[in-house]
Amino acid sequence: MIELVLDFVSINSYLALNPAKRLADDLGVDLKLTPLRTTSELGSVANSPDVDVAERHRQVRADYKQLDAMRYAAVQGLKIAIEGNDCDSSVALRGLLASQDRNKGFEFASAVFQRYWAGELALDSFSAILDVLKEVGIREFVDSDPRWDLERISEEMNEREISSVPTFWVEGERYSGRQHLPMIKWQLEGYKGPGPL
Repeated sequence: MIELVLDFVSINSYLALNPAKRLADDLGVDLKLTPLRTTSELGSVANSPDVDVAERHRQVRADYKQLDAMRYAAVQGLKIAIEGNDCDSSVALRGLLASQDRNKGFEFASAVFQRYWAGELALDSFSAILDVLKEVGIREFVDSDPRWDLERISEEMNEREISSVPTFWVEGERYSGRQHLPMIKWQLEGYKGPGPL
């Protein structure tokens, strides 16, 4: 099984979703999606002529992260129409737990990612998330259901030393970032042949 820990405010989680699904399908293993509330890696930095060197370096890094994400989004054909500033994704993450419980996690996550990053979905809107759940076949969703407790999952992730997204968990190994998919493939194929460089 490949476990992908993600947050909808993370563009790198969005960029990891489809390649992870393809890899899981190619290898005949399950893909489990686990929500973890984080903050957007694309948070903007104030751009002013009166900033110090450290602040300017932060701006350059933030600009590069955004440019890099847009490059990979274009390759995948993903529509990115928002800057990806942080917002509360808790309702959407609880929706992911509910959909994962009914084996509809990938379908739900795909729809939420696509609409949120296209600027068409508010992650903190219960009615909007309920609409997506209904589209994937889940008619009932109680946001306060203890099964969808994000704090409990956060504690579990803490125990596994997972604090950022996307993170993959495969057979007890932790991989932070989507760039590790070739290594994950190599691991799941039994480390046959030379490892990916």
